[in-house]
Amino acid sequence: MAKTGKPAIRAAIDAAPALPPAPPVPDKLLARFEMRADGLYKQFLTDEKWVWVSAPFKIEAETQDEAGNWGVLIEWKDRNGQVRSEIAPREAFAAEAGELRSRLAAGGLTLTSEQRSRQAFAEYLNLAHTPKRARVVARTGWQEIGAVKVFVLPSRVIGFTPERVILNAGGRERAAFNESGTLAGWRDAVSMRAVGNSRLVFAISAAFAGPLLYVTCEEGGGINFKGNSRTGKTTALRVAASVWGGRPGEGARAFARSWRGTANSMESIAALHSDALLLLDELGQVEAKDLGDTSYLLANGEGRSRAGRDGHARAQARFRVLFLSSGEVGLADKLAEAKKQMRAGMEVRLIDVVADAGCGLGLFERLHEAESAAAFSEELRHATHEQYGTAGPAYLEHLVAVLNRDEGFTGALLDRLDDLVFEWLRPFPDAGGQVRTVARRFALVALGGEIATEAQITGWEACEAIEAAHSMFTGWLRARGTVGAREDTQAITQLRQFINLHGDSRFQDWRRSERVETDADGEEVAPVEKFRTINRAGWRQWTTDELGNGEWTFYLNQDAMAEALAGLDFRASLKVLVNAGFLCPDKDGKSAVRKRPPGIGKVMRLYQVPATIMGAAVDGLDAD
Repeated sequence: MAKTGKPAIRAAIDAAPALPPAPPVPDKLLARFEMRADGLYKQFLTDEKWVWVSAPFKIEAETQDEAGNWGVLIEWKDRNGQVRSEIAPREAFAAEAGELRSRLAAGGLTLTSEQRSRQAFAEYLNLAHTPKRARVVARTGWQEIGAVKVFVLPSRVIGFTPERVILNAGGRERAAFNESGTLAGWRDAVSMRAVGNSRLVFAISAAFAGPLLYVTCEEGGGINFKGNSRTGKTTALRVAASVWGGRPGEGARAFARSWRGTANSMESIAALHSDALLLLDELGQVEAKDLGDTSYLLANGEGRSRAGRDGHARAQARFRVLFLSSGEVGLADKLAEAKKQMRAGMEVRLIDVVADAGCGLGLFERLHEAESAAAFSEELRHATHEQYGTAGPAYLEHLVAVLNRDEGFTGALLDRLDDLVFEWLRPFPDAGGQVRTVARRFALVALGGEIATEAQITGWEACEAIEAAHSMFTGWLRARGTVGAREDTQAITQLRQFINLHGDSRFQDWRRSERVETDADGEEVAPVEKFRTINRAGWRQWTTDELGNGEWTFYLNQDAMAEALAGLDFRASLKVLVNAGFLCPDKDGKSAVRKRPPGIGKVMRLYQVPATIMGAAVDGLDAD
C-alpha cells in the first residue's frame, strides 16, 4: 500500500539523492582568507599583510534556480542586528561584483572601498563552497520538489521539502503577505459579515480560487467590478485582500496594486502574486492603449521575450494569476478611449461585472445591522485594517495536506467543476465556447469558497459561495445579451453603428432623374448634383409597401463593408449577417447582389442591408 501524508514526505526526503561532492578548490587560495569575529580578511602576496575586506557574513547554501544558474546564499546582520540575506549569482564573481556589492551595502553589510579588497571579496565568494543546497524560485506559488508539492510565500514555505526553497524576487518589492490578528478574528469580523452579500462572498471566494489554477490546469484571468464611485468596489477588493495579507498601519488595502503602470511592470507584479490573488484598483488609471496587452499578459501567464546583454533570449517571466479589478469604467469603455474594438479574447480574459447589487445599497445586499451602506463599508474597512493574512496560509495548509495525501483530490475537483458548469449552462444549450470559458472561471471561484468553507475557514454555510458565483454569472450573461460568440453580435453591432454614423452623409440617395439631360450635340449627360456625397460608402433606396409605410434599404460597396467590419473575420462576419437576416444574398447565395447604381453606368456587386438591422433585437436571453 502506498504511503501517504507525513510518511510519504519523510520517504521522499530519505530517497533524495546524496549531494554531489563540492568542486575542488585549491587549499592555498582559500588559506589566504579568514572569517574573523570582525569580518573577512585576506592575506595578499605582495606584502603578506592581512587586509580587512568586509564585515562578517556566512555562506548559508549554494543555490540553483529553475534555469540551472548557480549562486550562493549570503547571510549577515545589518547595523540594527537584524538578520539579512541575499542570493549572489556566481556569474557576478567573474568581475568585481559591483552591482552585488551595492545591494549588500544597501542591506547594511559594511564593505571596504579599496580596489584590491573589492576584487578579494568577489574572489572569496567564487571560492566559497558548502554542502548545503537550496532551490531558488522566481515567483510565489506551487512548486514540486521531488514527489512533494509545496507552496512558496515570501517569508515561508508551506509543506515539507527535501531541500530548502527560497523565493528570490530579483530586487523587486515583495508583495505584502503579512499577518495580523487571528483566523477566528478574521472569520468573525470579515468573512461572516460577507454572508448574504453576493459580491463580497464572490470576492473572498476568488481569493481562495487562485491556488486552484495549478490544481485544475485552468487558465488565469480577471473579473472587473464596474460601477459608479462610492458603490463599495474598493471594499470588495479589501475583503479579498484580507485573505492574503496587508501591512501594519495600512491594513489589507496595502496588498492591492494599482492598474497604473506598464505591461513590463505587470510581469513582475504578477510573479509576486502567482497562484495567490492579484488585486488591481482603478481600471480608469491604465493607459487605454495598454489595457488589451496587459489583460492578455496576465491571463496567459507569460511575460514578453527579451534578449539579454549577450543577445541570447532571457528566461520569460511565468506565472499563474487570478485577478480582481475595480473601476468606474469597463473594458469596452476603456478601449473606446483608444478607438479600439473589444475582441472576444479580451472579454473572456477580463470579465466586467456590475458592482451594484440592485438593492439600493450599492454593492451590498445585507448590512448586518449597520445603519447604512456607508457605515457597513466603514466597519469592513476597520475590520480589514486589523484582521488580514491569516486565512490564506490556513487554506494553503489544508490544500497542501490534501494534495500530498489524496491522489484522487484533483480528479474529484475537476468533476465538481464540470458539474457546476453543466448545471449553470443547462438552460442555455446553445452557449458558445466564450460563455463556457467564463462559466468555468466563475465556477472555479465558487469552488475556492466552498473548499475554504469545508476546511472551516470561512464560517459560511455550504453552497454560500456557489450561490454567489452563480448569481454573478447569470448577471454577467444577461448584461452580455447573448450566449453566442462575441464576434456574432459584434458584426451586427458594428454594421449597425456604421450605418447610424454615416447614413445621411456617406450614402447617396438611389434616384433617377425623369428628364434626360443632353448637351448641344444631343448626347446624354449626367444630371447636376445638388448635394455631393463625399467618401461614398454606397447608396440608400427609399421603398414603400402597399400601406404606404416606407423604409431605407442600404447598399454598401466592398470598401465600406470592410470598414464597417474592421477588426473582425470578414467572411465569417458576412455569414453571420446573412444568417441573421441582416444581409440579403443574391439568388446564387452570394453575399453581395448585382446592382446598377444611378450615375455609375455599370453593374456592381453591392451588399444589400435591410432596414431591420436598425431596430431588431440580437439574440436575447429568455431562460432564467
